[in-house]
Amino acid sequence: MTFVESPLTPVGDVITLTDLDMTRPHCFAGVQFFDDVEGLIPAVTSDGTVLIEIQTINSTPVYEDVVDGLILAAEPTTVTWSANTQTVRATPSLITNAAFYKLVVTCNEK
Repeated sequence: MTFVESPLTPVGDVITLTDLDMTRPHCFAGVQFFDDVEGLIPAVTSDGTVLIEIQTINSTPVYEDVVDGLILAAEPTTVTWSANTQTVRATPSLITNAAFYKLVVTCNEK
């Protein structure tokens, strides 16, 4: 399994994780929201979304949509897909009650 997480990022900014292990095609992504730059105080968001998109070995440099790849900030879930992925992008929109967020991606073989 590989585990990659972004640095804490202001909720208005896009996060892009690159150079993922393309030999592990079963992938999961989630977002975590925080009130502080240290990531010690979890935030309870009330509105907004985060769109998860990927670049695969077959699509680079174009981003592909992930099925069910829209995460509701008020009810964060884990997005999953199966593809030889090299880049994951998280694009937030209208996030409220949080100052920062991070993108967490895990990939495994099956």
